Amino acid sequence: MGNVKNIPASVSERLKNIAKQSGKTFDLILLLYFQERLLYRLSISSYRDKFVLKGGLFLFSLTQFKSRPTKDIDFLAKQISNDIKYIKSVFESICALTVEEDGVEFDVNGMTVERIKEDANYEGVRIKVSASLGKIRKQLQLDIGFGDVVIPKPKEMKYPTLLNMNPPEIQVYSTYSVIAEKFEAMISLSVINSRMKDFYDVFTLLSTENFDGRILWEAIFETFQRRGTNLEKDHPMFLCSFAEDERRNKQWKAFLQRMGTKEDLHFSFVMRKIRDFLFPVYDSILREEEYFKKWNKITLEWE
Repeated sequence: MGNVKNIPASVSERLKNIAKQSGKTFDLILLLYFQERLLYRLSISSYRDKFVLKGGLFLFSLTQFKSRPTKDIDFLAKQISNDIKYIKSVFESICALTVEEDGVEFDVNGMTVERIKEDANYEGVRIKVSASLGKIRKQLQLDIGFGDVVIPKPKEMKYPTLLNMNPPEIQVYSTYSVIAEKFEAMISLSVINSRMKDFYDVFTLLSTENFDGRILWEAIFETFQRRGTNLEKDHPMFLCSFAEDERRNKQWKAFLQRMGTKEDLHFSFVMRKIRDFLFPVYDSILREEEYFKKWNKITLEWE
């Protein structure tokens, strides 16, 4: 039993070493660890196929924690009731699972759940639960959405671990659907868009992955159809004035500062690459023509 009592202290020391080596704060490493261990409990539960990891944490894990950190865990629920009491009971049973090697405990009794409106048409569920490692505590937030279609279908991923522990093997979103949903938000919000994280995430993906134009066409088309978003012929997002807007550039710089990134990324460059990536597909949907080119992450061009 003596060893068991020392697990939280031992894990905490190892996480502090990772923080020093990576240049990240201990607070962030701790958050990532708690998120990872919640995902592990999901992966060994009977609900592992009912929740698909999406959003910022999924993108962060794709780049081995080099991109934008996120405070929330975003899931898409599939083939499961969206009844708020039922979802709470599901996550109570997931969080109650004991995994001795990680030293983490979740406060199931203090878990809260509420209904959230993601936008005008989409309702979700938000769960807040405290995680502890010995005397260290942190609150996690889980946002669960319902009803989206993932193109192509979700795939299984071995989620990267911070320490040498069993990895969570979970269902994850398709990067095509991530791009389609973020692009739909860019188009529908248009000039009032201040969601710099969407521009950053799409730029990160087009810089780190190759894409099949036909699959991206389908993902974008289906997302726009499902959300009732119209395609405009001369959308402001594709104009130079959008990228050069002074207020937007200030928002972009503030976003990069908040992230603590050392990248010297200019908004005009990011938008130029996003235009190169998305406009040809958008235009082919407008013209009701299919698109068969392949995106090259090295040259940042369709070929």
